[in-house]
Amino acid sequence: SRPGFGTGRNRVALTLDPLDDASMRPLVEALVPGLPAGVREAIVAQAQGVPLFAVETVRALIDRDVVQPVEGVYRLVGDVGDLEVPDSLHALLAARLDSLPPEIRRLVSDAAVLGTSFPEDAVVAVSGLDAATVREGLGELLRREVLTVSADPLSPERGSYRFAQEMLRQVAYETLSRRDRKARHLAVAAHLRGAFAHDGEEVVDVIAQHYLDALAAVPGDPDEAEIREQAVVALTRTAERAARTGAPGRAGRSYASSAQLRDGDDDVRRAADLWDKAAQSSMAGGDARTTLDYATAAIDRYLQLGDGRAVARTQRHRGRALLRVGRLTEAREVLTGAYETLRDDPTLETLVVLNELAAVENFSGNVDVADRLTSELLLMGEGLAAGPDLMANAFMTRGIFNTVAGRRAEAGVAFREAARLGEQANRSDIVGHTLMNLANVVGVHDPAAALDVTRRAVEPLSRGGDRTLIAVNYGNMVIALLELGEWDEVAAVLDANTPAGALADIEDAIRLAQAQLAALRGDVAGAEALAATLVRRRGSEDPQDLAAVALVDALAAAAAGRSAEALSRAKIGLAHSDEGLGVGADQIRWAWVIAARAAYEVGDSETLAELLSMVDDEMPGRLPPMLRAERDLVRARMAVAAGEPDAGERLNAAVAAMRAMSPPHLLAGGLLDRAEYLMSVGDAAAAAIDVADSKAIGERLGCRPVLDRAAALAADRLAV
Repeated sequence: SRPGFGTGRNRVALTLDPLDDASMRPLVEALVPGLPAGVREAIVAQAQGVPLFAVETVRALIDRDVVQPVEGVYRLVGDVGDLEVPDSLHALLAARLDSLPPEIRRLVSDAAVLGTSFPEDAVVAVSGLDAATVREGLGELLRREVLTVSADPLSPERGSYRFAQEMLRQVAYETLSRRDRKARHLAVAAHLRGAFAHDGEEVVDVIAQHYLDALAAVPGDPDEAEIREQAVVALTRTAERAARTGAPGRAGRSYASSAQLRDGDDDVRRAADLWDKAAQSSMAGGDARTTLDYATAAIDRYLQLGDGRAVARTQRHRGRALLRVGRLTEAREVLTGAYETLRDDPTLETLVVLNELAAVENFSGNVDVADRLTSELLLMGEGLAAGPDLMANAFMTRGIFNTVAGRRAEAGVAFREAARLGEQANRSDIVGHTLMNLANVVGVHDPAAALDVTRRAVEPLSRGGDRTLIAVNYGNMVIALLELGEWDEVAAVLDANTPAGALADIEDAIRLAQAQLAALRGDVAGAEALAATLVRRRGSEDPQDLAAVALVDALAAAAAGRSAEALSRAKIGLAHSDEGLGVGADQIRWAWVIAARAAYEVGDSETLAELLSMVDDEMPGRLPPMLRAERDLVRARMAVAAGEPDAGERLNAAVAAMRAMSPPHLLAGGLLDRAEYLMSVGDAAAAAIDVADSKAIGERLGCRPVLDRAAALAADRLAV
């Protein structure tokens, strides 16, 4: 109304820029103290640096009784759900938009359909106005601070316009009639398909969303089938592009959206095929639970068509997903039925199903059955002239069998061949998966080599996109770093690779590793809290899962000084050594060490004898070095307890072996064992050296149990 307002002599114009998130957080916290971090961040994001918006959002929550006064202070008492523009703020923003000239107001509506950020030519295409008129209108919106323009020289969006506030765009969009929304979404989709090469390949996901929004705006229109077909094509292209660029989870979601639209067309065959692709992509991304849903949808539709082979083919996704979540019995039943359907007329589909069935038997510890199936797998692959990708998977499955059977040299050969074939097939997912398994093999005798292999696996696994395998690889990396004494790096790896909004299986793997580190460092409460969250693993049928949670429980009990409980928990884990894990598996070798010390502390000579027999039965070359050293230490402690004359020499030999073969925290335990013995024979000076060495290890590792025991021995020595 008054363009010159605020200008002239003796006047200063102040621009109130949005507050940053660091300033908004305490403001929101002051409004409703004690908000969960996720809720607070959602309100901060909604407000976009405007305190009024934050206040109005909280008021809207009060109106919904989600926030209520408790003892004079507002507290969150319900589920926030989706944050919407509050009515009072909606009215304020709508009034601001209504004050614009009609032609400018129309440009805002066009821009609102384009999204938060958009170039000038897109507004020209959608509005139907000439470029000069659009440019003038956008300039007016900049002046009125409805829009801003990106001036960052490093941003790919430099020169693009964007709404000053997302809420303003949301209100502008909501004021459009449904038919206007539909027309504009279709116009945007057409513009993007023409503006970007290859029918909008680079922004096909955006195009797909505009078609979906157009469908949702006015359902039931005569052109609904045509728009649905365009949306299906765009979503399918989105899925294919996501799969090519290492985002299989996103591909799965896009295929599923496309399949849902096909269901609306009653095109059962095409819908079934899309659900099958959704299941395959979701499994490639490591999301086993979503895979089960997608695969079930595909199977239901193939059953409707009476296509038994297609049902069997899709069952491989269900079987693999069931294996991932530890439901081995169900996985075996599903895959056995599928294999029986496909085996009489074998094709590459038969080979894929057999591979999954053999994997189930591997992880179940059924060595004889796994041996037969993996041998049959390789023979069938050769007979069917399978390509390098399928043969790589077959060799990897055979390598896992060799690992389960204790044939680690053969396992290494199979894994290396699988990696070679994976590279030949240009399949980074297979290469990374194979390296992950190879690290598990070499780590038994050489944690430094295992660490190197896990680091080599990071890049191909990341490109492959299976987030569960990525987490497992970091788990292998953690074990290697723990055994090498690089505990600070363990913490850094876990912190850096805990993704926001992670899948449950990934969070599970990260929490397992965090619990191990917490227990080793003496944070009993933290370890037990993390261990309590491992619900899926505790209900699993997979011996690896069960042994892993037993190990965490044993570590926590040992850190708390509850020796009897530590022994009991460790023995639960050791019971799985006959189920395909063996003494070389990290869960078993670590559990053996805990059980041996705990049995000694509670005076359980019978269990000690059983533990020694367990490792003595292994051939020397198959026994992990750390267990060879720990076995010597156990026998030396027993010699001390029995008062044998050569007990000191045995302790010296055990400590010498531990310096060469043991993780540093176990070496510290051996040094403290020897210090106790030296004090008992009156050699306080030599004992002090061992205590000081163990203390240095404990300080470097941040290992409270070692430091506490060293301090107690030092105090005993001074008292004497």
